[in-house]
Amino acid sequence: MLTRLHIRDFAVIQEVAIEFGAGFNVITGETGAGKSILMGALHSILGGAAGADLVRAGADRCVVEGTFELPEGSSAQARLEAAGIQSEDGQLILRREVLGNGRSRAYLNGMAVPLRALRSAGGALVDLHGQHDHQTLLDPQLHTGFLDAFGGLGPAAA
Repeated sequence: MLTRLHIRDFAVIQEVAIEFGAGFNVITGETGAGKSILMGALHSILGGAAGADLVRAGADRCVVEGTFELPEGSSAQARLEAAGIQSEDGQLILRREVLGNGRSRAYLNGMAVPLRALRSAGGALVDLHGQHDHQTLLDPQLHTGFLDAFGGLGPAAA
């Protein structure tokens, strides 16, 4: 579970630290409130694309850090361990720094790692969904494929 997100000099954010409590957390707000910027910051520590355009004007770098709590025996912890990623005391800290020249650095628990390690960890920790992700359900041309997949008929349908 994501317990803390710290963002500095990312897009228009100078600095913010958000603490998340146990249970269901939702980021809501009116248009222009900054929800997309928060999601972009989270996406960057999950190994997503991040370029110089994300560095706040006047800053030399932006930094995003997310702290995740991993309950003992959780499926996320098992997936991370299978990928060779160890937590420290049930906690994993993902950090991404993007320099003004567009280069970036990735860290897991304070140790420099290749970006693919953040992607691997992020895939085990977070599943992001946007506000219109469900709209494929409304496309009639996809309904047959959904039914075939649900019924296990993919190979026969092909």
